[in-house]
Amino acid sequence: MKKKLILLGVTILSTTILSAMQFETLGYKSVAMGGAAVASSSGSLTTYNNPALLAKKKYDVEVSLGTGVSYEDFGASASIKALSDDEFLNTINKVAGDLTNHVQSDINTIIKGKNIVLDMNGDAVSVNLHGCIATQVSDFGFGVFGSSETVGSAVIDQNHNLLMIEGISQSGYGYYLTIDNNGTATISIKSATVQQQYQAQSLEYALKHGLTYIDVISIAITEVPIAYGYKIELPGGNLLVGGALKYMYGYTYAEKHKIDNSGNTYAEKKNKTSSTFGVDVGMAFEPSFVKDLTIAMVAKDLNSPEFNVADGTKIKVEPMYRVGAAYNIFDSLEIAADYDLSANKIFVKNVKSQMLGGGVNWHPSSWFALRGGLMQNMDDNDQVGLIYTAGLGFGIKWFQLDLSGQYSSKSTTVNGKTVPEYAKANIALISRW
Repeated sequence: MKKKLILLGVTILSTTILSAMQFETLGYKSVAMGGAAVASSSGSLTTYNNPALLAKKKYDVEVSLGTGVSYEDFGASASIKALSDDEFLNTINKVAGDLTNHVQSDINTIIKGKNIVLDMNGDAVSVNLHGCIATQVSDFGFGVFGSSETVGSAVIDQNHNLLMIEGISQSGYGYYLTIDNNGTATISIKSATVQQQYQAQSLEYALKHGLTYIDVISIAITEVPIAYGYKIELPGGNLLVGGALKYMYGYTYAEKHKIDNSGNTYAEKKNKTSSTFGVDVGMAFEPSFVKDLTIAMVAKDLNSPEFNVADGTKIKVEPMYRVGAAYNIFDSLEIAADYDLSANKIFVKNVKSQMLGGGVNWHPSSWFALRGGLMQNMDDNDQVGLIYTAGLGFGIKWFQLDLSGQYSSKSTTVNGKTVPEYAKANIALISRW
């Protein structure tokens, strides 16, 4: 991951190999309505959200183009930014250049940086991008859906926690400078015993040799599905069934970065491309005894598609299961909710994604819609809390613009500014006829 991407993750508004992926909130309605889509999605985006709903078409043809970006802070942003602003690594290098020529402010910076580094083990920051070109023609759906997730996670060797800096003196001899927690600095002449201690315990040694680092892992997947939905009329209501067969192209890479946001790495980026196929199936039921109610379920990636990683391992996308319901209270007011039946592993260690959310869609006229909702990750290790969602759409049916976004109730402080721990923005253009 290049420097600009690291900076994006730590300044907007300022993982272990993946064995599953989260159910991406995709589409202008879904983003704005608390992630709800399994029973309420319509038109072209049902190809992704629930292909069964293709049988519940409102228009003969719909084409949508959308893109968005999100980030989520798992505790790393403030630490990485602080290390960069204080020039922690640069200060260590400065002192190492001449161990006898340093001032108290240098010592204070190094001690402060050490405490930040040791406390950030397992902290991470995630940047996600997504986009789609989707088409619904009668009961069929086609498109190109792309998403990427890049996560930088702090891997800190807790055994290397000693402030011991290797360097030279003005006379050119090799020395080690040891700094205790009180800021007292002691110089030792280089010897085999001291050198062994340096290699076994020094934080500087761990930073130099990549034992303490930011583990950057990314996966980008492009899906090209062909989907179909079919309606079966039953005595108790309508049963909608559908499925999608999709070609999947994956790009993965991994890098070890230094712990500030300089963009410097310990080795060349390792990347790999591979392709496979995936299978999604969905169903929905419209009971005749409750008009305008839809109950639905979708299963994505039932065949557990896999993608190759440069080190010879694989990333497996495990099946994802989601249920939902939608109800039209009036012709102009829809409510909907979704829940993940599966807790999906993500890049970040010890965190899973299991979303519960819902919202309302108010469309008083054909040219205007206003949406809002709430969602939350039900995993015990979730850090972002309740997520607020909102959006609006306007324009004639042949050309409609939709804007939607999400932000978390919990926030963090980066560079003196309060920013949400999670945020997402989405824009889409839709044409129907």
